Amino acid sequence: MTVLIDGRAFTAPTAGISNFLKDSVMAWGKMHPSDTLFIALPRPLHKTFSRSGLPDNVFLSEQSNALFHRFPNLVWLFMMMPLLARRYKADVYYSPLPCLPFLLPRRMKKIIVVHDVVNIEFQKTMQWKNVLANKLLFGRSIKKADIIWTNSFYTQDKVRQYFPKRQCQDIFTGASINRTVYKPITLTDDQRLQILQKYHIEKDFVLFVGSLEPRKNLTFLLSLMPELYRRKQLQLVVVGGSGWKNSSIRSVVEDKDFPRESTVFCGFVPNEDLVKLYHLARCFVSASLNEGFGMPQLEALLCGCPIVTAHNSAMIEVAEGKDGATTVAGYDPDIWIDTIIRVADERPKVDTAQLADYDWNVILKNFLESRL
Repeated sequence: MTVLIDGRAFTAPTAGISNFLKDSVMAWGKMHPSDTLFIALPRPLHKTFSRSGLPDNVFLSEQSNALFHRFPNLVWLFMMMPLLARRYKADVYYSPLPCLPFLLPRRMKKIIVVHDVVNIEFQKTMQWKNVLANKLLFGRSIKKADIIWTNSFYTQDKVRQYFPKRQCQDIFTGASINRTVYKPITLTDDQRLQILQKYHIEKDFVLFVGSLEPRKNLTFLLSLMPELYRRKQLQLVVVGGSGWKNSSIRSVVEDKDFPRESTVFCGFVPNEDLVKLYHLARCFVSASLNEGFGMPQLEALLCGCPIVTAHNSAMIEVAEGKDGATTVAGYDPDIWIDTIIRVADERPKVDTAQLADYDWNVILKNFLESRL
């Protein structure tokens, strides 16, 4: 079987969707060595990705063209994917997004992944270009896909709710992270000191990992820091927030009453450092308004880091009933502050055995056997 894959996510800094794609493709290639998988790229791999470690049956197909560099990746997708599908005589088209190009061969099985329905329920938090792309492709792709893959049962329910009429009725659900990276490790005193100095962390800290989208509700979390810092000298370490000066976060951080020393913005952090931060943090904290999965929550738990997370959307699936995981309903600042302090003080033990279902090998085996 020949599979053509939309690899646009690999041309930008590593993030949730690109990690989902990378891990699923790696597991697919290893599990089905007789399949040939072509990852189509509109430009070279981003520096945060590596070619090393790819299975022998997975190939990067760089279709870089100076002309296409002047246009959005979506234009490249419309132009090149139908041509590549015919060139490789692909049997399957796999997109890590609900984004099906027009004019793909009818005989191809078309797989899309739906990570959330933010474009429907939280449209105001999105950039205009993403809103436009979703208006053009999101609904059509869900209705036309042969196979729909959702990352959580929460997202699956949302797809059924908003798209009752669609070609694919049986939705596959499953997602994980790279468990060879996110796992318990032992740090020496020198390693602990090195990572703390590298990111200018001076106190015990709680950790936030995510983008600066309004949906992540980082401004609420920052609003808790004056009290958390006053009472417990806890710092907040923000991973992934390099552009805060151009966002609404600036007004919070630069307020004259905000303790600047309470918060450290790290920007992009490589996986090997992020794992160490999970191990050193008193806990991971997310006050997000909505998540289609809860990837950093799972990363933290698999590293043995307790979590405090909002009691909503798919975060409940990852956290509820798990040792070391605490959810908070609503956004009462006093409740959040008391909960974070309690978890940071106690640092409850995580039972990673409770997370056995989050395994790419199990998920891909179920997917390939039941859908292809």
